[in-house]
Amino acid sequence: MKRVLQLLLALSTYYPISDVFSQSQILPKIDGKIHDEEWADAKVFEDFTMIVPQTNEKYYDKTIVYIKQSNDAVYVAIKFWPRGRVIRQSLIRDRSTDEENEFFILLDLENKRKNGYFFAFSFLDNQRDMLIYNQRQMSQEWDWVWQNKSVIYREAKDGEAGYIESEVRIPVDKIQNKNTSQIGVDVQLFAYKPDGTGFFYSISPTSELLNLKGTYIWDIKPFDERANVSLNATPYIVASKLDSTFKSSFGGEVSLSLEKHKLKGTYNTDESTLEADPFDFSLYKRPIFLVEKRTFFSKDLDIYRTPINIFYTRAIQDIHYGLNYTYRSNNLKTGVVYVEEEAAPGLSHSERRKFFAARPNLVFQKFTIGSTIIVDDDPADSVMHKTYSFDSKIDLFSRWIFQPQFVANTGGNAYRGHLYYQFNGGGGPYADIIYNRFENGLSVQTLFNNYGDNYDEVIIGGGYNVVRNVKYFSSINAGAQYYRAQRLSDNFKHQENVNTYVNYKVNDWLSANHYFEYNRPDDETSDTTIVTRTNFLQDHSVKFIYGNHTLSVGYNFGPYYGAFLQNPYGELSLSLFSSMGLLLSYVGQHTEDFDQKIYRIKLNYRVMDKLYLRSFFQKRVVDDNSPNGISRVTSWNSLLQYEFFAGSNVYVVLNLQKDPGLNDNRLFENSGQYFKFAYEMNF
Repeated sequence: MKRVLQLLLALSTYYPISDVFSQSQILPKIDGKIHDEEWADAKVFEDFTMIVPQTNEKYYDKTIVYIKQSNDAVYVAIKFWPRGRVIRQSLIRDRSTDEENEFFILLDLENKRKNGYFFAFSFLDNQRDMLIYNQRQMSQEWDWVWQNKSVIYREAKDGEAGYIESEVRIPVDKIQNKNTSQIGVDVQLFAYKPDGTGFFYSISPTSELLNLKGTYIWDIKPFDERANVSLNATPYIVASKLDSTFKSSFGGEVSLSLEKHKLKGTYNTDESTLEADPFDFSLYKRPIFLVEKRTFFSKDLDIYRTPINIFYTRAIQDIHYGLNYTYRSNNLKTGVVYVEEEAAPGLSHSERRKFFAARPNLVFQKFTIGSTIIVDDDPADSVMHKTYSFDSKIDLFSRWIFQPQFVANTGGNAYRGHLYYQFNGGGGPYADIIYNRFENGLSVQTLFNNYGDNYDEVIIGGGYNVVRNVKYFSSINAGAQYYRAQRLSDNFKHQENVNTYVNYKVNDWLSANHYFEYNRPDDETSDTTIVTRTNFLQDHSVKFIYGNHTLSVGYNFGPYYGAFLQNPYGELSLSLFSSMGLLLSYVGQHTEDFDQKIYRIKLNYRVMDKLYLRSFFQKRVVDDNSPNGISRVTSWNSLLQYEFFAGSNVYVVLNLQKDPGLNDNRLFENSGQYFKFAYEMNF
C-alpha cells in the first residue's frame, strides 16, 4: 500500500504547477456573488450575437459575461438583467425541460472545432454536462465535477428588469490534449422577451446553437497538465424478498483512471435503479428501446455507439462480472469490454452467456473511421457469433453529412447508408435519406433494430425550421417523410407509410404538435393468409406553461389493423417551493377488444442541501377481454441520497414490485421487495 501511495503522489506531481500565473492572482469564490476584485483580470463580453432566431437585431437583455482562467480551471461569471420571465424547474442532475432558462458553456480545449465539452446550469443550480464529438453530437452519459452558483436578487416586475448573478468554475487540469496557447469557448444564453418569446444569444459572432464550429478563440496561458489519477469505488449490499424467499448479496463497481486510460470493473452488477423502466407500449410490433442506466456501460456509450446499433447493452442482463477499458486521445477513442452474465436458473456456471466487444474510432477534422468487433457466446446456441463492423462519418460540403456502415456476421450481413443535411436550431432546411438492409440469418445478440433480420428499410424525409422574432408563432417546424420496412424473402411489408407533421409555438404559454400518417402494412391473419391493411393515424397535442409548471395533453387515434385505436395521454409537471418537482402522467390505449391504462407519479425533493429524495410509482392495468380478467402490474422505486462531498454519496434504495395479478386490485400485498445500501467513494 505504501508503494501505491508513493506512486499516486509521484504521478500527481509529475507535471509542475505552472508558474505563468501570479501567486497574487485572486480566484473567485463560487458563491453567486460577483466581486470586482475577483474578476478584474477577466475577459469581458457585453456585445452579443443573436443565434436563435438568426438576426442582426440586438434585443437581448442586458448581460455581462466574464471569462478568466487559473492554472487549472476556467471561470465564468454572468450578470444578467432579465426583462422577461425566468423559468426554474429541474432538480435532477442531467435533466432539463425545453422551456427552462439555462446558460450553456462550450469548451473546445483542443481548439480544433471537433471535440469538446458542454456544461449547462439553471437558476436552481441544477447541472448538465456532456461530451461533444463530431462537432455537434453529444454523449449525455459523460459526467464531470464542477461548481456553479446563482443568486436571484430580484425578479422582473412591472417593467423593471430583474437581476441575477451566476458564477461557474470548471476544472480542466485533468482533461487531456489541451492547446497551450488558444482554446475555443462559447457561452450561449437562453432568455425570454417580455412578450414570452424565447431566444438564444452568444458571445461569439459565428456561434451556432450547441455546435463547436463557431466558438470564440480565446488566447490563454498554458493550463497545468496534471496527471488524471482517480479511483472510484461503489460497494453495495442488496437484499430482496419474493413471496417467502429471502435473498441477499453484495457487489460493487470500481473505476481507475490514469491520464487517457480508464479501467472499470463490476461484480454482481446492480440491476435495480432509481427510475425503473417506464411501462410503455409501441405500435407496429416494434421493440421498445430502453435507456442504459448502469454506469458500467453508460459512461462510455459514445465510444461504442454506431449508426446500426450492434452493441445495445440493455440486451446484456444479470451481469455476474465485467471489465471495461477505454482510451481517449485527440484522434483515437477506443474501448474493450468483456462481460459474463449470471447462469440461468438450473444451469451450471459454465453455461453463462459471455460478451466481448472492442471498438477503435479515429477522429479527424473532416471525417471519422470506426470499426467494431463483437463476440457473443450463448451456451443455448451451438454457434459462437462473431460480428465485424466498419463505419464512417464524412463531412461533404455545406451542411451535408454521409454516414455509411457495413456489418459482417457469422449468419449474414447488414448495410446502412445515411445522407443528411444537418438540422439548424436557428432556422433553415433539413433532410434525411437512409437505407438499411439486414440479411436473412444475421444473428447478433446485442443488435437493436425494428424487425430483426431479413428486411430492409427506406427513409426519405425533410422539412424546414422557421424561427422568427415575433410574439405569435415565433417557431414553426414542418416536414414530411416516406418510410418503408419490407421483408426480403417475400416482400411482406411491415410498414409503408407517408407522414407529415408540424409543430409550432403559438405564444409564450401555448405550443402544439400535429402528426398525420397514412400506412399500408401487410397483416398475417393466418399461416396462409396475408392481407393489406389501411391505417390512418393522427396525433394532436398541446402544451401549456404557467409559471414554472407545464401541462401537456394529446390524443392519437385512427383506423389501425381493422380496429379503431384511441390513445389519449397527458402529463402535468409541477415545480414547488424551488425544492420539489412532481410529475403526474397518464397513457391509455383502447380498441374494441383491448384496453390498457398506465399511470405514473414521479417525485424529486431536495430535503436539504445535499440530501435528496426521489420516488417513482407506476401502474399498468390491462383488459384484453380474456376469460382470465384484468391484469395489473405495479412498481414503486424510492431512493434517498446524501452527498458528503463532490462525487461521494450514500444511497439507500427501496423498491417494491407487484407482478401481474389477475383480478387483484391490491397495490403491494405479496409484492417483491428490494433493498439496497451503497456508498460511492471518489479519491
